[in-house]
Amino acid sequence: MYLILLSVLLGAILTLYSVLSASSYSDKSSRSHTTPREIVQLLGYSSSSSITQHLHSRALANQRLRRAFRLTNTFVSDEVEVHDAFVGRMNELIRGQSRLGSAKQWMTFLQVSRRAVSSELNSFIDPSSSSSSGYAFAEFIQIVTLKIIIAGFLDPNRDIDELDAEGLRVSATLIMKLWTLSKTAHWSSIDSSESELTTLNEHLCRLLPDREMYPDPINFVIPTWETLWRLVATCIARIYKDVPYRDVFRNFLDEPTYQRFGPSNSRSRADDTDISDLCASWIINETLRLHPPSKHISRSFVVGKPFILQFMISFTPRCIAGWLKLEGDASSPQIRSQVADVEKVHLSTDIWGPNALDFEPRRWRSLNDRRDRTPTLFAFGDGPLMCVGKKWAPMAAALMIAAIFEGFEAEGLDIEGTSTIGGRAGWDGWRISRV
Repeated sequence: MYLILLSVLLGAILTLYSVLSASSYSDKSSRSHTTPREIVQLLGYSSSSSITQHLHSRALANQRLRRAFRLTNTFVSDEVEVHDAFVGRMNELIRGQSRLGSAKQWMTFLQVSRRAVSSELNSFIDPSSSSSSGYAFAEFIQIVTLKIIIAGFLDPNRDIDELDAEGLRVSATLIMKLWTLSKTAHWSSIDSSESELTTLNEHLCRLLPDREMYPDPINFVIPTWETLWRLVATCIARIYKDVPYRDVFRNFLDEPTYQRFGPSNSRSRADDTDISDLCASWIINETLRLHPPSKHISRSFVVGKPFILQFMISFTPRCIAGWLKLEGDASSPQIRSQVADVEKVHLSTDIWGPNALDFEPRRWRSLNDRRDRTPTLFAFGDGPLMCVGKKWAPMAAALMIAAIFEGFEAEGLDIEGTSTIGGRAGWDGWRISRV
């Protein structure tokens, strides 16, 4: 009798301690980082954090993607060798293009983009029809981007015309479906989609058939395609009604170089009302600010139970522990997540001023001299795991946008949008139709 009373008392004390302990953990570990300095401390370089620790915390946070797509790349692995191999391969692809020389490299990429746009428009829009119901905007951007990623980056020797149209469409659709499922469904539902994952991998293997170069294509397609198509789509959605902004990309076609992409000295001194001061990099940066590819960047850490809590659990009878719903054994660790709230920083009026929610590319003129300060744009992350394509992707997106607008104008097409700009989803009502 006394033993039971003692156990109940011990359990009550343990429960109270557990609640207080959980609250303490929540305050210190399970929280959002909402300032640039906090985000840099979480993601950035640190003498107390090794690359292995950074990889482990990222991999632990991304296990849903490993489960949904059976990924084995650096985004879900804490192995330094896996990370080095992936980054090395991506840098090799970027350097391979650079060997052509900057001007030739980007002119070649532009030609691939033009062919991708033209072939996709020819496939879905009948030039002889004046009553076409249009083409879903997001689907068009997804497929065009996938074509360009494959034939313009991952496999530059691949002929766009050889890419299977059905394979492209199914691959884009299934990646989006499985990604959404990974964020909203129970693991059992994801397991039931094994056949869809098999279908996806079969199509990707046909689109990228070189098994020596890409033994598992999904490990390279998802990181490059999934972010880029959304950047292209959201930028177009922001500027398609604004002729001066479209002119920036039209003029970019004449000289597709890094020099033309970024600001010149004359632009930085120009008057705010002069459209000639605009450059494509400012428009891309403003799109990334308002629509960051990752609104929240998570890192997860294993947190052990305090010694006193372990001691008390070990002396609580199992039946009492079960009744009090004290899960796990005394030494079982807990996983706590810390989140870099990129969206909050990007939309902060304290950082960007009272017009923080407005699309204003010229704001980047005054930010060009802030390189010695704490970064405020985290579209590509920060620190040792910052996106390897942080320089390549904005330029590539700008040329793709320019090629898309050029293709629309040549075919007499325009965009019908809504007041809501989507992300991975939310593009209902957005269509491409005849003027």
